[in-house]
Amino acid sequence: MAANLPPLVVRLFVKPPIVPLLLVAGFVDGFWSLGNLRTLAESISTDGIVVVGMTVVMIAGGFDLSVGAVMAMGGVAAVVLLPYGIVAAALGAVIVGGLAGLLSGALVTRLRINPFIATLAVMVMVRGATLAYTDTRPVVSLDDTFLALGGGRPVPYAFIVLLVVMAIAHVALTQRPWGRHVYAVGADERAAAMSGLRVVRLKTQCYVISGVLAGVAGLLLAARLGTGSPIIGEATPLTAAAAALIGGASLRGGEGSVGGAFIGLLFVGCLINVMNLLGVPSYYQRMTIGGLLFALVVADGALMRLRPR
Repeated sequence: MAANLPPLVVRLFVKPPIVPLLLVAGFVDGFWSLGNLRTLAESISTDGIVVVGMTVVMIAGGFDLSVGAVMAMGGVAAVVLLPYGIVAAALGAVIVGGLAGLLSGALVTRLRINPFIATLAVMVMVRGATLAYTDTRPVVSLDDTFLALGGGRPVPYAFIVLLVVMAIAHVALTQRPWGRHVYAVGADERAAAMSGLRVVRLKTQCYVISGVLAGVAGLLLAARLGTGSPIIGEATPLTAAAAALIGGASLRGGEGSVGGAFIGLLFVGCLINVMNLLGVPSYYQRMTIGGLLFALVVADGALMRLRPR
């Protein structure tokens, strides 16, 4: 039945049911207040930047479990480098994120390690290195310029950065040859290689992009919290994967879009926000998102068996 509906209707009402969720959320006290909407925008901004990177990697046929740990390292690096200026702090977050993504890409493409195993290893190494450097304690920032970056009224600056990142990624994936090549690699890596595409370089670039965006997200989150914490981002891979899958990405690769990822992000963000307003404990929230991700992975696997390449 859903196949006979216009794509926009399916995207908003069926996969995912974002409009029905918003209608139900309207009955939750305080959901549509300006304060809560700003809180919602803040909460989805940093995760949203990570979701864009995750979507790019999944389109290329990969997966990145390291994004949460890289986000934490990016935030710590930014705060540590703040005495040298805001530019140095931003570059530090971007560089450590890019290096982590480069390592993941090398493990996946050069050593041919399964993306889940490779990025799990990177996640453990990055998290451990960050904890060791900080001695498991957060590093605090009192720099007014840096803290201002985490604010913004009425629209948070981080949300503006998210929109800019999404616009750039959308253009790169849909309007540039690079994007068409990434889709081709994800759809059929062997055919892409036979057609002359540099598969190793393309996939590595996708992982670097994911790492850089995770570092940027860590920078913005540290600015909002005023600290670079080595333990943040533990649930970020779960949230990012759920949003990307809800938005149309697939574990098979070759599918997905930035616009769909944003809808998936909005769905997950609104769901978590509603549970917060209702006072649902955080562990039940994780169980809900985890169950949602489990259902999405099972559905994706079923589609993979029904529609073999």
